[in-house]
Amino acid sequence: MEIGLERADKVLIIGTPTYKLKSEAGKGAAFEGLIISTELMHNIDTTKFYPILRSGTFETSFPHALQGRIGDDLSDDANYEKKLQTVVDSILNEKPLPSILKTVLSKELPVSQSVAIVELSQGVLYETYFGKPTGKIEGIGVCVQITNKMKEVRYFNCPTFQSSLPIVGTNDSFQFLDAVVPISFPAKLEFGQQISVTYKIEPRLMDKFISVLGTDPHTTIKAIVTTTLGERCESEPLEIAKIVENSKYVDK
Repeated sequence: MEIGLERADKVLIIGTPTYKLKSEAGKGAAFEGLIISTELMHNIDTTKFYPILRSGTFETSFPHALQGRIGDDLSDDANYEKKLQTVVDSILNEKPLPSILKTVLSKELPVSQSVAIVELSQGVLYETYFGKPTGKIEGIGVCVQITNKMKEVRYFNCPTFQSSLPIVGTNDSFQFLDAVVPISFPAKLEFGQQISVTYKIEPRLMDKFISVLGTDPHTTIKAIVTTTLGERCESEPLEIAKIVENSKYVDK
């Protein structure tokens, strides 16, 4: 935690009344708060720490040291997407995108399928109890499998995704955040070694998938994986309609 806070260019602090209670209860959040308070004392004008209010008020959801910092209020779910874009724009206007992400989003990197095989698939996620499936379907997921084809070791970055039509606002590029089993990226792969990461599709994103199908029923997404050397690989497109079709099997 200490190293992460020290190295980060920007720290988003999500404020809720529960977060404030934990920060004052001598647990992990309290240690985090101590580190932040110490850094603020050494550099009172820093814009590194960015309070994001999700519930309550700034006074009831943040420790005293953060209450006077400039932040954003994302407590109203009706305006969540608009406010979130404000947060993103604020950060990107302050500091350019990392070069590797910038080239992925702007499609500047040439596609090199000789580096790795990237496969994108979809399916249902079954609930388990003590490691055994219960037979209940609890969600829909997409899986990205990466196979290193190079004779040398490669470090692969976290997959990003591109859609044939904008899905998230006006953007055709996005990331899934809910990995069923989190993987640390960049991931090191030897020649022939594989790694798979499965993401659960949250209802909010599924709603966006359904909405975009109303514009084009043949809308697709593809997985894009880059290496730390700047190489870019893509999967074959996957039809969103197939993902949405599976959602009807989810147990409500």
